[in-house]
Amino acid sequence: MEFEHVVQVNDLKDSSIPNLTRKQLWEGLVMRAEAPQHFVIGLGEFELDWQTDKRLKRSLELPGLVVDDLVTFNEGQFVHYEIIPTATVAGGSLTMTIEEPEPQSLFVRFSYCARYLDEIGDELPYDLFVQQAYIAADIDTVRIIRNRLAAH
Repeated sequence: MEFEHVVQVNDLKDSSIPNLTRKQLWEGLVMRAEAPQHFVIGLGEFELDWQTDKRLKRSLELPGLVVDDLVTFNEGQFVHYEIIPTATVAGGSLTMTIEEPEPQSLFVRFSYCARYLDEIGDELPYDLFVQQAYIAADIDTVRIIRNRLAAH
């Protein structure tokens, strides 16, 4: 399943919500990769296996499985997650891209490629459920970034 959607970060017409800077948004997207315990519901243990300026490898213990992924950073532009396939995890990817169509008008485009271990037949209802969960989690990601960084 391939799926993408956009979450608005700053609404230049609504002064009641403080705007994030592009730098704050970027720091928040990096924080999501480096400190997933603030963003991933149900996360048990988390291990950062290694990290460089542009990449990191981590292991996430989720209910019933362990997910290993590689995260690539293109500073100020996008964060790309690539799930490493195993016998229990099919793999997949997520790219979070910062978009700024006009100064201070920030959005994040979330692009998913989800794979399944088993054929699930009529995928449509399951795919819609997964998409709705992704959208809710991504809106929550922006909310968490705003709450953690806007005050600084």
